[in-house]
Amino acid sequence: MFRVLLVDDMEISRRQVKRLSLWNGETNFIIAAEARNGQEALNLLRQDKFDLLITDIKMPKIDGIELMKETVENGLCPCVVLLSDHEDFSFARLGIQYGAFDYLGKPPEYSSMLDLLKRVEQHLYKKKREEELLRSLSEKLEEKIGDAFPTAELEQLIEAFKTRQQDITADIGRLCAAIEALFGDDPIKTGTAFKKSMSELITQLKLHYPWLTCFIDGNRYKSLDFVTNDGLRTASDAFGDAVMELYEAIRKFEYGTREDQLENRICRYVLENVDTVLSIEGISKVLFMNRKYLSEVFRQKTGELLIDYITRIKMARAARLLCRSTRKTYEIALQLGYRDTEYFSRLFKKHMGVTPSEYRNSSIES
Repeated sequence: MFRVLLVDDMEISRRQVKRLSLWNGETNFIIAAEARNGQEALNLLRQDKFDLLITDIKMPKIDGIELMKETVENGLCPCVVLLSDHEDFSFARLGIQYGAFDYLGKPPEYSSMLDLLKRVEQHLYKKKREEELLRSLSEKLEEKIGDAFPTAELEQLIEAFKTRQQDITADIGRLCAAIEALFGDDPIKTGTAFKKSMSELITQLKLHYPWLTCFIDGNRYKSLDFVTNDGLRTASDAFGDAVMELYEAIRKFEYGTREDQLENRICRYVLENVDTVLSIEGISKVLFMNRKYLSEVFRQKTGELLIDYITRIKMARAARLLCRSTRKTYEIALQLGYRDTEYFSRLFKKHMGVTPSEYRNSSIES
């Protein structure tokens, strides 16, 4: 049987789906769990295995589009279906663009849901066969790469990221040179080695920088293709450019090179609590330090006022949320601690050059 997670903030809507006779043996699907919002759903998806996620679009905390993106990005469920009111269809179509399997109107009709589940079942079986084939090919490639993989050079690059060295070009160069020397005559092996390196790099960075997923799409880096290039760059060039882009993004967010440095402790607190109300007074209390001393040390060490840093981080988070969710601007502003939506919009435009709505529209178009 295929296990379904049903997500909707309205109990009556969940009941309308559950009362369909499709879940009592008529199909190979059962509703294994329910959630009232996207956050509850994510918690369940991280704890258990589901084959199909059926989610409403408009929900508090984390809406359906953001839930879907998080699910697809982190491989939490192989198939996502959106439930949509008629006025949500533009967002439903956006969901398809970002990886949803399909969408249904609310409340879903028996025939529509039955047809959908039949197609989902075929999709899941096909996806399973493809994954088994890819796993087999990947294992064979891994075997061919085997002990020849330049683990030491990759570990050096990861350590350079963690300590945020001023210049990591030499570390990138050593890893690229080692891969080229080992597999340069085989573009498939070379591309696989670079993809393996990027995947491990992202995995280790997420562990070291727990705030990273709030600002950066790690899956975009993991899915980069180093086998098929545009003819203008080698696989080494493409890998090096992606690594430098990621490195500069991290350095932009976090100051300091050691966790015991005050500026680094401040940055970590701000980054890990970006979705709350933040103030210099609040940070000073958490770190048991004088407010003025805290601000002065941060300015001296970074060259940036602490209040400006907090605002910059919140605007970067806002940009990520605008791309990942359908929540209205005032909802995102409230999540980030801004009760005055107009003030929030002015801050956003000052930092990003466009209004929140313009930023969201441009991200949809691209």
